[in-house]
Amino acid sequence: MKKYRIALCLLLVLFITACGNTTQSNQNAAGGNSSDSPEQEEYVLKLAHGYPTTSFMHTFMEWFNEELQQRSEGRLSIDIYPSGQLMPVDQEMPAILQGQIDMSHSSSPVLTSFDPIWNFYELPFIFDYDPKDPAVFLENRMAFSKSENGGQIISQMMEEKGLKILSFGFVDMFGSVYTTDLDNLVTGPESANGLKLRTPGGMIGPETAQAIGASSVTIAGAEVITALQQKTVDGLLTTPIYASQAKLPVKSFSVVPLFNSVTPLVMSLNKFESLPADLQEILVQTGEDLEKHIMESVLEEAQTAYTNLESQGVKIYYPTKDEIAEWEEATKPVREVFVNQVEGGAELLEALE
Repeated sequence: MKKYRIALCLLLVLFITACGNTTQSNQNAAGGNSSDSPEQEEYVLKLAHGYPTTSFMHTFMEWFNEELQQRSEGRLSIDIYPSGQLMPVDQEMPAILQGQIDMSHSSSPVLTSFDPIWNFYELPFIFDYDPKDPAVFLENRMAFSKSENGGQIISQMMEEKGLKILSFGFVDMFGSVYTTDLDNLVTGPESANGLKLRTPGGMIGPETAQAIGASSVTIAGAEVITALQQKTVDGLLTTPIYASQAKLPVKSFSVVPLFNSVTPLVMSLNKFESLPADLQEILVQTGEDLEKHIMESVLEEAQTAYTNLESQGVKIYYPTKDEIAEWEEATKPVREVFVNQVEGGAELLEALE
């Protein structure tokens, strides 16, 4: 009987131990990486943007995601939600701050509603350019965005509001004047006088149109082609890659930099700082390399766009040095609006000089 009780006790001890091990195993399985160190844990970031999967806005994020996964050995990746699946583009920054998403591939026109300092990139003639060499403009815009007293000032302003800028990208060249009729070919600011132009809107677009004597017309993006076909407007301010890919019904393109939108990759600062230090470094470095990848891709596509526009029957007008000087002089009042209405605007323009 005594032996029986001893055996029963041993069995009970073994049973309790086995149950404890099983419970611990189940807890580990349910918790995933609960016992992993930060060097082993996997992180998946949620990114939203409002553009189709065929656009640079999306393909650049696919490149970024692939690079992150490779450089982090699979510890860091991104779930990308394109085409406004999660929210309208104007709600992305609040969603980042509220923790609904971690990142967004946004644009300076959209960001102007979050902070008017982004209107800087909508100003005309802020970067030196060569009408016949797209690389000159792209390099100058990128140099400013990376400069300590230029784009990095904007980055610091965004960090104070809880946002981390990982890259100052772009998906096109500068915006220029396009018209639907060769009779309205714009060679200088005086020849734009009286034209009705669809502009990107916001604070700066209408001011730019007014500065060259044109009137600004607001038209939804989905209605632009119809408005051009029906001659509701005489033309628009837009960019060459978009004009080429969308096959806009235009007949002329004047190569003048009237706006210069950028497409920053924005991340929650709280989320960024919550990651292990090595993953933070990978994000920063990959963001810098993304800018190089963007430069090569957009330059190649821009050169193709110019050729495509000509093959579509669009006359490209390259202004002379004297005409460029006239454009710059005519659009100076737009800078004054920016300085007077945007806090920190004067400092950015000083850095530009």
